[in-house]
Amino acid sequence: MKSLRIRLLLLLGALIVISTIVLFATLFRTAINQANKLFDYHMQQIALALQDSNFDRIELSAGRLDENMAFDFVIQIWNEDGVQVYESRKHRFLPGRAAIGYSTVNMENGEWVVYAVHTNNRVIQVTQQMKVRHDRAIKLILYSLWPIIPTALILMGAIWWVVSRAMMPLNRISSEIGNRNAAALEPVSEAGLPSEVVPLVSELNSLFDRLSKAMGLQQQFVADAAHELRSPLTALKLQVQTLERAKDETARAQAIARLVGGIERAIRLVEQLLALARQDPLSRSPFDNKPVLLSACACDAMADVSSLASSKGIDLLYKEQAQIYVHGDPENIRILIRNIVDNAVRYTPSKGIVEVVVDKEENNSVVIVSDSGSGIPEEEKARIFDRFYRVPGTYPMGSGLGLPIVKAIAEHHSATIVLERATLGGLAFKVRFPSVAA
Repeated sequence: MKSLRIRLLLLLGALIVISTIVLFATLFRTAINQANKLFDYHMQQIALALQDSNFDRIELSAGRLDENMAFDFVIQIWNEDGVQVYESRKHRFLPGRAAIGYSTVNMENGEWVVYAVHTNNRVIQVTQQMKVRHDRAIKLILYSLWPIIPTALILMGAIWWVVSRAMMPLNRISSEIGNRNAAALEPVSEAGLPSEVVPLVSELNSLFDRLSKAMGLQQQFVADAAHELRSPLTALKLQVQTLERAKDETARAQAIARLVGGIERAIRLVEQLLALARQDPLSRSPFDNKPVLLSACACDAMADVSSLASSKGIDLLYKEQAQIYVHGDPENIRILIRNIVDNAVRYTPSKGIVEVVVDKEENNSVVIVSDSGSGIPEEEKARIFDRFYRVPGTYPMGSGLGLPIVKAIAEHHSATIVLERATLGGLAFKVRFPSVAA
């Protein structure tokens, strides 16, 4: 049952019905007990009132048997010889002489209550069928309970009204959100909401705020990507035109080489755009919570950059202090380390050194990438992780996406990045991962 209103109405209605049944059962038991006490008292008073009466000359009635059980009490009297001298009503089934005091006798026509007293050489016995007591008790209960039915109906109506009123804030929120378009992420008003609903609306507004920021970043990313793609595509167009105008084989070969280089740069830019898009909070999927060997990721990342380092005569050094495991996605961690190492190799002069160290630091696992380059000015360190940002005056020109990808992957793995002065003279990237047991 998915409707909260129907569920509340049914539960509260069932509660009213159950309460009515319990009330009826309680009143019935109480009424029976009180009726028994009252009728027992009346039977005793009747017997006491007949103590001084003279029944010696009264003969038993010879009239027809009385099958009507609507009468309450039957009086029977026996003399000292045990001969019955009086019976107030003749009936086919009546209790015989019982023990003195109160007793219960089972007959073919039901259960009887008997009160007998011995006085003046006589036994006076007053009997009453139990069914009569129950019938009288039920009549009294029905007289008492008949107002409960309209009261229950009134309560049902009141419950429906109260539940409907209580659901109005939720209906308002549903209507307000349902009438919005996909771009409307303004917070929902919390005015007039019950305290139980406010946390839900607060979390909903927090979600709207996160979605608004994510959509803003996505729109900015699309705009920046379009702007960045325009330049290489324009350059490719110009290179194609240059190729068409080439007059000899030498000029044609140079144009083809420039065109191939432009295509490779465009391909790299597109690949980095795709990699960055995969790290977006709206599109990335959670990684398996399994231990990943950090040294294996570092070695794979260095292998990806080894050809570039060899072409520049840069020594790639690797140091591993211990077998360290982290939680994460091995492919993304490899990309993170590769982009840092690639950045270090590109901006380190020829014949330089790039060193990768995997180590333990207190409760963290760290990857440190150091280079012998010129480093980065302090005022530029805060901006190098911005998308499409490049430090002015640096060569070669890049896309400005490698380090933003590093930042996104680090955030996804709860890792932190610290920039320090390297012992080799250049810049040191220190990435701290929460470590785990193997």
